[in-house]
Amino acid sequence: MAIMKSCIAMLLAVMIIPSAVPCAIKGDIEYVVHLTIDGLRPETVEKNLDQLPTLRKMIEKGASTHNARAEWLETQTTPTHWSMYTSLAIEQHGYSKDEDIGGVYPKSEYKESIFDLVEGNGLRACMFAGKDKFAIFQRSLPMSYYNYISKRDQVADIFINEMKEDPCHYSFVHLIHPDAAGHKYKGAATIFNGKIMYDEAVKQADKYLGDIIDFVENTVPFQGRTLIIASSDHGFADVGNHAKTEDIQNYKIPFYVMGPCVAQGADLYDLNTSTRQDPGDGLPHSYEGCQPIRNRDAASLAADALGVTASSGALSDMNATLYLGQEECGGSCPLHDVCSNTPPANTTTTIPPVSVAPPASCKNKRESCSSNTDCCGGLKCHRRKKICKRKKN
Repeated sequence: MAIMKSCIAMLLAVMIIPSAVPCAIKGDIEYVVHLTIDGLRPETVEKNLDQLPTLRKMIEKGASTHNARAEWLETQTTPTHWSMYTSLAIEQHGYSKDEDIGGVYPKSEYKESIFDLVEGNGLRACMFAGKDKFAIFQRSLPMSYYNYISKRDQVADIFINEMKEDPCHYSFVHLIHPDAAGHKYKGAATIFNGKIMYDEAVKQADKYLGDIIDFVENTVPFQGRTLIIASSDHGFADVGNHAKTEDIQNYKIPFYVMGPCVAQGADLYDLNTSTRQDPGDGLPHSYEGCQPIRNRDAASLAADALGVTASSGALSDMNATLYLGQEECGGSCPLHDVCSNTPPANTTTTIPPVSVAPPASCKNKRESCSSNTDCCGGLKCHRRKKICKRKKN
């Protein structure tokens, strides 16, 4: 098996090196479902794979990696979702607060998002949000449908009902189960009543992911015409939360793609040897040259699948597009081989100008604080008293 995998990788490398290679998708894709499983870390998936039938199916029937990367500057939900919608690093789009800052975030800061491209081409873009702070996206990005779903177990049903009523061409679906459990039990390794509660939450998310995929695969017009992308905004540490950006349990995330034109059982790094490089255990600080697969690759992948193109911003760079392994889907993109003469991805070659160090540890309820980032999940810093208090829903 190892020899066969190596041979395939070599053949793919030969295929990709020429000046034009197949784009990710140029087939009959009419719909994209982009899911974030908030706080999902790969090691938990690997440990429980026999109890996660949907994620196992995405691995076997699609292309994937368990060694993608979150943004290195922040491993927090709101900034990384801006990156996932724009394909921009946090330093580029500038939104670094893990909260709804109010008002509208100006388009001049991010240029174009997947929502802009979809709506601008007369298609429907929809958001099924699991956290109320996602209202900043509703106000700032064009979308035909937005729903903040406070009861996390209703997300799949509400998505299915909306798709039956008025289909969304691009759907962003937010499953928060792992992140919610990690914060509630102060870490991904906490045992309660004989069970690791984070692991149980991952199993719940897998079930709802399965409900969504079953609907898509067995319902006209989505059957055979839908690309499914699933990833995470960040991982989660055994103890504490996901604030420490240098912790591999926080920055190492999975990335799955399944649907027409996707090579089955393929490793995404093997399919993209000219533009992506497996970082090992490293945390690349450079955004130049050969890159790891990142969660923000989802936006360019969705845009390519739907055939919507950008005129500015990161989504206009076709080097950002992932190749999914099926040449018969047609089309070609001018990709440059940026990985042949690049140092290993875990070698830092360029440090971005912005550097924000996370707090050494988060503050619990009633402990002193200076800002919201000091407080553990579910808490915020009281502006006047300067102590951590529970957020109001």
